[in-house]
Amino acid sequence: MTRAITVASQKGGVGKTTTVINLAASLCLAGRKVLLMDLDPQANATSGVGVEVPAADSDEFPYLSALLNGDPLEPFICETEHENLWVLPSSPEASDLRVVRDLEDADADELRQRMREAAEPFDYVILDCPPSLAGLPTLALELSDGLIVPVQCEYYAMEGLSQILPLVKKIKNNTNPELEIEGLLLTMFSPDLDLSHDVVDQITEFFEGGTFSSVIPRDVLLAEATSHGCPAFQYDCESKGAWAYVELAREVMENG
Repeated sequence: MTRAITVASQKGGVGKTTTVINLAASLCLAGRKVLLMDLDPQANATSGVGVEVPAADSDEFPYLSALLNGDPLEPFICETEHENLWVLPSSPEASDLRVVRDLEDADADELRQRMREAAEPFDYVILDCPPSLAGLPTLALELSDGLIVPVQCEYYAMEGLSQILPLVKKIKNNTNPELEIEGLLLTMFSPDLDLSHDVVDQITEFFEGGTFSSVIPRDVLLAEATSHGCPAFQYDCESKGAWAYVELAREVMENG
């Protein structure tokens, strides 16, 4: 059965889209078929796997409207150059407040069923969304089985958790009882900084059992790979960041 996982945080710059791209690619390395669903108007996940982003005035890839109208999503799914990886590209309509409001008002069960039908050929759907909570991130959580929350190893690390965790509880109680937190993912870890170690200790102690063992290091190669439209493992297989995401994929697969 297909498992849908959202990577979300209301804080920007925590490694959310980097995680989406490299987790998806690492699952593909393990032979899993993955659909990357880009709900972020910035479309960084789309370009990060080498798929051309539609122009701002383009009417290409209106899959959100198709989702609303009950039309098939399959025509909008694009094959990437990377084995086992497909993408539903972001499009300008992700910035259309009318479309977003209509999605918020739509029946969550019906939307989830339509997405499931399109995702049937895949083992995983990995959803990327804007750094916020209302609108498309809420939709992503309503469509998903699990949530990964990136937490950067810096000051105010827990600030991003104070709002997203209550939202998960609310969605679980009201619209998606299957939603579970896969885990908190510590990102941008610098082994030479005491602060990074302090954050890791604080988060793992406070959320005992709720944090991934894999910790993503601060690695410039992760950003370089994305700018070249490919996952880090394919850009430089010796990248520490790339191997950390391979370990994360192993944990995700072990979780179900």
